Amino acid sequence: MVAIRLGRLGEEPIEGPFDLNRLLETHRRIFGGVYEWAGQLRRDTGTMIKQRESGYAVAYGDSTNVPTALADIFAKLEREAYLTGLALGLFAFRAAYYYGEIDAIHPFREGNSRTLRQFFVDLARAAGYKLDWTSASSTEEQRGQIFMARDFAVLRGDSSRLARIIEENLRPL
Repeated sequence: MVAIRLGRLGEEPIEGPFDLNRLLETHRRIFGGVYEWAGQLRRDTGTMIKQRESGYAVAYGDSTNVPTALADIFAKLEREAYLTGLALGLFAFRAAYYYGEIDAIHPFREGNSRTLRQFFVDLARAAGYKLDWTSASSTEEQRGQIFMARDFAVLRGDSSRLARIIEENLRPL
């Protein structure tokens, strides 16, 4: 069901600015009918810990901070004109930064990775690029590299690995 919904987003893209509403709508369109809370920010209390298959854990902050943190990130993204007009390498670098920042906030209970990948496919398209995650995730090893690069950005604040993956899978439209 999720794969079908992701395919539909390619055919019927979400319109409007790249802000919180668009992120919520992306999640809702992907996971509506799967989760009753699709398109809603997580509402847990305390720190959320995600155990990775490789054995390490990633901790995400209390959900009460999510709306304010996202507002700050989306204000910065808007000030950067949603990354339009950037050369390919610079777009990849800045997109990786924002991907890592939003992922560190971890806005949803489940489905953050798929939502963010789609959100950044749409952001790239609006900036004149095609971002194709499928070519970066065709093997288990490649998927592991994406997750490790994402977690490296979240845990260490270093999005260079993620930027490299994005740049390798980014083409002008």
